[in-house]
Amino acid sequence: MHKECKKYFGKISQYLDGELDAQSCEKIRQHLLACPECRHCVDSLRKTIDICRNMPKEKIPEEIRKNLLQTLRDAFSDKFNPKS
Repeated sequence: MHKECKKYFGKISQYLDGELDAQSCEKIRQHLLACPECRHCVDSLRKTIDICRNMPKEKIPEEIRKNLLQTLRDAFSDKFNPKS
């Protein structure tokens, strides 16, 4: 990865999600036009996102869902209410 590529790499997700301002998007677009390696990376990431968004959603069994929620509550409870 080139030094110029690294400058944009950290913003690729924001770029794909439409979260960047117009000027930043244009800079990334210009870089992608000139850099086949980054263009390939962005195309692959875009395809991966599309696949994930279009996957069928499976229902989590109720017992597993309850256990997961309780585990998350316990984990966050300990984090925000540390024991002395």
